[in-house]
Amino acid sequence: MTSGKYFNKGVKALDEPNVGFVVRETPDKIVVFGEKNERFDIPIKEIEQVGANVLIGMKFDELRKYAVSRDAPLPAGREDPWDEGERMVDLATYEGRYPNTLFNKGVRAKNEDHVGHVMKETNDKVVIFGQNNKRFDVPKSEIYQVGMNVILKIDFPAIFNYETDKNAPLPSGEPIETVESEAFPNEHERQR
Repeated sequence: MTSGKYFNKGVKALDEPNVGFVVRETPDKIVVFGEKNERFDIPIKEIEQVGANVLIGMKFDELRKYAVSRDAPLPAGREDPWDEGERMVDLATYEGRYPNTLFNKGVRAKNEDHVGHVMKETNDKVVIFGQNNKRFDVPKSEIYQVGMNVILKIDFPAIFNYETDKNAPLPSGEPIETVESEAFPNEHERQR
């Protein structure tokens, strides 16, 4: 369960509009943290009404019988609402899970000159976007080494043999989105 019926709702008693808020719920109780370092483990059967808040069917003084030390371990029974389990992406281990991807790695020529960054990878080539609006579609056979960066077997000017029109479709056939020139009028048209 990801959120539950009571989680994070305000809690009210019959004579107290601000008891606290629900920080955990189990099948049989809710855990409420109050303002003055208070904690109450209240049985579900004591809940009278649930709407925007949770109304406990007793007065605040009666509620004290459910007081628990705030430092006591929270009861188990349901997962924390913020625990996404397997759906949660652990960015620290992303490279470990996907070690073969070259996307967004820096690209350097054999003499360590900066070429650009990998923006697309196919089975046989990498698309590199470089400085000065350059694009290079380089075969993977030209890759010398992969580490923090992709190192090519070639230097400048041989890299320009793989220069491609930046607006050409990507190797997979996907078009590159371009801005229509008609969307921006010429300088003399704006002055009119």
